[in-house]
Amino acid sequence: MLRGAAICVTAAAALTLAGCSSASNPPSGTSAAPPPKTIGLAAMPVGTATLSWDPNTQDIAVALAMHGFTPSSSHAMHIHPGTCADQRTPPSVPLPDLVADAGGSVQQTVHSEPAPEGIPANSYLNVHLAPAATLGPPGGVGMTSLACADIPAGTSPHGPVTLKLHPSGTAPTGTATLAYDKAAHTLKVTVVAQGLRPDTAHAMHLHQGTCDAQGSVVHPLPELTAGADGSAHATITLDDITSPPPATGWYVNVHLGSSDQITHDGAPTELFAPILCGDVNG
Repeated sequence: MLRGAAICVTAAAALTLAGCSSASNPPSGTSAAPPPKTIGLAAMPVGTATLSWDPNTQDIAVALAMHGFTPSSSHAMHIHPGTCADQRTPPSVPLPDLVADAGGSVQQTVHSEPAPEGIPANSYLNVHLAPAATLGPPGGVGMTSLACADIPAGTSPHGPVTLKLHPSGTAPTGTATLAYDKAAHTLKVTVVAQGLRPDTAHAMHLHQGTCDAQGSVVHPLPELTAGADGSAHATITLDDITSPPPATGWYVNVHLGSSDQITHDGAPTELFAPILCGDVNG
């Protein structure tokens, strides 16, 4: 990636505009191009988990409401002793896999095996990159923590307790600015991000849908490449764009892996996982 330099990309799905008037002489009543839109990019995935313990069955129920996962993906989930900041201990309570729907959202309740002591104190709930069947050894890619939440000290073993899950460690942040040039039929996309893993490349797209309900790619974008300090900047110009971005219905998505890592045989891989996302609104 060339930092600070414009990268021209021909949009693969550009629409053909029939019978348009010259941009220098717009017909009477034609509206001006919309002003640039700046979108906040938030770290993914996020959501809540409510834990409760049933003294009759002795299982822990975990009711999840989350979004920002790879569509139709599964992820191992455990309760571990310790904290999200110090993830070095084996799980004390394994849980069934979290399963995302076709839009990458989760509305699901899972139940543990019997846990006679109830919800453990001094523990954390952890969602991993891979499903349980392919989790792999400690320290492997599959064990990567996608989302985590500490169980507060003093939580009753019976619960209920509601946790806010968020990406582990230093979560990335960023913005994306979309500027449509009506006369030139171009869309300039400027993305700035911080907190990425140093010296990594990340696939990036404009999609239909929202971060809560992900959809198909509208425009592929060049990779976002982080420097040694974990920051990244890219300016991309898409040509032959004959209409501005919609007021709603698009989102910007930055993925965990590079462009050649996020799909295999046309299907998303584990590295497709979104790490930054922002809806185009207004």
